[in-house]
Amino acid sequence: MTISDNKPVPDTLPIAGLPIEISSLPGRSARRRAAAVRGGAFCLLLCACSPALNWRSVTLEGVQTTLPCKPDQAQRTVQLASLDLNLSMAGCEADGGLYAISHLRLAQGAQAQQVIDAWRAQALQAMGATAAPVATPLEALGARPALTVYQASGTNPRGQAVQARWVWVQRDRDIYHWALYAPAIRAEMDEPFFSAMQWQ
Repeated sequence: MTISDNKPVPDTLPIAGLPIEISSLPGRSARRRAAAVRGGAFCLLLCACSPALNWRSVTLEGVQTTLPCKPDQAQRTVQLASLDLNLSMAGCEADGGLYAISHLRLAQGAQAQQVIDAWRAQALQAMGATAAPVATPLEALGARPALTVYQASGTNPRGQAVQARWVWVQRDRDIYHWALYAPAIRAEMDEPFFSAMQWQ
């Protein structure tokens, strides 16, 4: 199974950089929701090039961003850097890509960089990446802060090739994470995803 629109989705994928069961998302069937939703408008030029990407505004725990499809949402406890943390997540699939945004809040005094480093290590392990991720800096754009996009290649749970793009943003005690997985990531898939970000 792959994460393309024309084939069933695997039962698990490293959503948000963590091995979360797709079926744990409310109202989601692991084998029947691969191409569930389409439509919309974020950038007319990009949408004209890829009509299957229907960008819409999504709010998650104090940040407003965009996803190219109607998201499912879930919460669960994860362990990072020996800490049990509550992870909120919104994710969906569109045009062969799996998109997710996540949020967690640290307790007072917790070391954010240790949590981010552990999160990135788990994301790499979950997709079997054997090389260090390539880090690409993005300058601040309007209200969006400067970002570092991490790029990695690996395999999905069925052993098929998959690419990943990840961003982590810390704001006070909050950590936000953007994750995109696809067999081949195109510019019209990741540029709107990582460009639209506004604090509420």
